[in-house]
Amino acid sequence: MKLKKLKNILENDNHDYREKLKLLFSDPLFAPRMDLSLKEQRELTFKRLRKLFQSGLVDLYDFEKDPRRIFALHEVCALVDGSLATKLTVQSNLFGGTLLKFAERTRWQSLIDKANKLEAVGCFALTELGYGNNALEMQCEAVYNTHEQCFHIHTPTTLSQKYWVTNGYCHAQWAIVFAQLRIDTQSYGVHAFLVRIREDDLSPVPGVIIQDMGTKLGLNGVDTARLWFENVKIPKDHLLSDSAAIDEHGHYHSPISGKRNRFLTMTDQLLSGRLCMAAMSLSTTKMALLITLRYSQKRKALGTEGLSSWPLINFQLQRNAIMPLLARTYALAFALNQVKNEYSFHETSPEQILQSCAIKALITWHAENTIRICRERCGGQGFLAANMFAELLAGAYVGVTAEGDNAVLMQKLAKDLLSEISALDLLKLQGSTLFPFQRAKMECVKDCLNLYERREDILKASLALRMQKANWSGKEKVFKTWMVHESNTVQALARAFGERFILKTFYELLEQQDLDDPVIEKLAYLYALQGIKDDLGFFLYEGILARSQAKDLDRQISKLCADLCPFISYLVEGFGIPDHL
Repeated sequence: MKLKKLKNILENDNHDYREKLKLLFSDPLFAPRMDLSLKEQRELTFKRLRKLFQSGLVDLYDFEKDPRRIFALHEVCALVDGSLATKLTVQSNLFGGTLLKFAERTRWQSLIDKANKLEAVGCFALTELGYGNNALEMQCEAVYNTHEQCFHIHTPTTLSQKYWVTNGYCHAQWAIVFAQLRIDTQSYGVHAFLVRIREDDLSPVPGVIIQDMGTKLGLNGVDTARLWFENVKIPKDHLLSDSAAIDEHGHYHSPISGKRNRFLTMTDQLLSGRLCMAAMSLSTTKMALLITLRYSQKRKALGTEGLSSWPLINFQLQRNAIMPLLARTYALAFALNQVKNEYSFHETSPEQILQSCAIKALITWHAENTIRICRERCGGQGFLAANMFAELLAGAYVGVTAEGDNAVLMQKLAKDLLSEISALDLLKLQGSTLFPFQRAKMECVKDCLNLYERREDILKASLALRMQKANWSGKEKVFKTWMVHESNTVQALARAFGERFILKTFYELLEQQDLDDPVIEKLAYLYALQGIKDDLGFFLYEGILARSQAKDLDRQISKLCADLCPFISYLVEGFGIPDHL
């Protein structure tokens, strides 16, 4: 396959747009700086963000025209500066995208247009100090005053302060604040409100308290804040929702029943946020691999003649550590492209939500693991700040818990998978697990896909049966079974779903001959075999693979790693990362 075609398939969409972004980032303003104070880092990141918005290459309305442009924007920005990409995603996706989706256009068109030009900077205040993954129980409240027809936004306790608010400490004038909507003594659950937090001169609005979160492990160009509200008054039409309203008599109306359902509808913007986070994390992974593999080709070590004559990549230790990561990165990229396309062109479906949760978690975990291994495989050079691994790894750390803690997303995924199982499906799954898996093979990608599917079915049946048994004993037993006794199975099922989806996407691309290339086919096979090795205990315990097959895995993987080494330049150039980045 020609390199240009590989790049186009891997980058998926908006190729001309991506090239314009990469050209913009050749500006010296975007060159790495290692010698800045915390204040200087924050101001430089904001200058970069302003330059990006002034270029005309950012458009919030792409969410309505082609969301893939938004994802492409995040992918390219993450190659430049993790702090820039983080501030961008809050401004364009969480703040701007939420306004675009839920704000009443005739009332808020001017603010949306200002946000689109960075003339109005916003933040997203969801998480509280005491309520992270349990957001439905948050304590920040929006109390409606029927006489004044306004809300009072208030944080009654220390635990209800808004935490980890990106853009909050230095630059945001507006905040989308999630709070419990109360009318008299009745609570209607968590809703989103548009709150002015700073005046035009950037001084805090009366009643708004803003504190700096301080220096972090990395991405210190991001100004992260804690927010309190002391009965800050906002008009009634600052309630952001297309599915909730308060009439002139102070009565609440919503076509959606239940606090949880209303909250999930409102936080729908987090779905695109997860894809933005996945896109950013995958870009940092590609950068780490490009740096490491180029270094591995050039750096010489002790060879057969007793001289420094062998490139590091010639050593099995080096290539077996890195090449499976390269294969997994390609597999994840193709799966992410599939999810982005589905998000952009189809209505949100349960399957799409499952895939989005899985791809976000698996990509960000992969980024953290890959960058750590790449740093190690570059030795002392990997520890030097100028070689970027510290910032890349810090970005990966953020990705693992931002837009949903990965382990919690996997719990949601597993729960949704079980909710789809009917009694008849359960009987079929149970029956399928009673019979030995005949003639298990690993001779090609299709064979491996069969194993991945088998694993998912076994885990699904096992967990469903245990939860069904717990259900007979009441809610407390269900909770303890899920959260205390079967957590490992919950996580394993969610991972099995994600890995199967990724391999299936890769296999279908090969079958459609979109990737008619023996090199890419070997990458797919390497990804598939490495996944089996990583979960070898399961396949042996369930009797799916024999010990002799397990022993042969290392040989097969090592051979594929060696076979792919001559094509390293081709594969990393396929990432489309220009030299100036």
